[in-house]
Amino acid sequence: MSYDEHDAAMDEFYDRISEELYPEHKEQAIDEFIEERMCSYYLENPNIIQAPIDSYHHANELLQVSHRCALVMYTTSIELFLKSVLLRPVLYGMIHNENIANMIVDSSIGRSGFSRYNKLLSQLCYHAANIELSKIHGMDNKPILVEAEEVQQIRNRVVHQGYAASVEEMGKAKNIASLILAQVVEPVLNNMDLVIGSNENGFAVIKA
Repeated sequence: MSYDEHDAAMDEFYDRISEELYPEHKEQAIDEFIEERMCSYYLENPNIIQAPIDSYHHANELLQVSHRCALVMYTTSIELFLKSVLLRPVLYGMIHNENIANMIVDSSIGRSGFSRYNKLLSQLCYHAANIELSKIHGMDNKPILVEAEEVQQIRNRVVHQGYAASVEEMGKAKNIASLILAQVVEPVLNNMDLVIGSNENGFAVIKA
């Protein structure tokens, strides 16, 4: 899909957020901001973790049934972990309006993969839990966000072109989903004294 004025505007928006959130001379204040805003959002919306974990578990159930279907569900979990569990709480903390935050996060992720969010996600994870995303590599020994975008492109071919994804491609999707959960999402939560547990509605983010 061609790069248009909407894409350019969204790129500028995310760059501006990154610059406003992470000025080099305000690291302590930013750390406090991230922790306060994100922690508050998780505790107010504990079941935000339900959909991505359900998608991940459903993908596991599909492994022996259809590796193409499993790939689709692993990719869904990847997208939800990144945009709903990590990006949305920060945007909501900045904008103070959940509907607008949701609209911004949802507006273009399907159009341009994860490259648009690379800088923001990388800085978010570093400030929230000292995680350097560029050093987390998947099966192809590429940075995790690069491989996540490649997996998303495969998923799009499966869904829109009937592409017969291979078992190896499905394994790559599973690997990235597992890495994002274990090495990104859980450490970010743990750094705020939060864990993935359960409540009456299912999987939930709760106090440790």
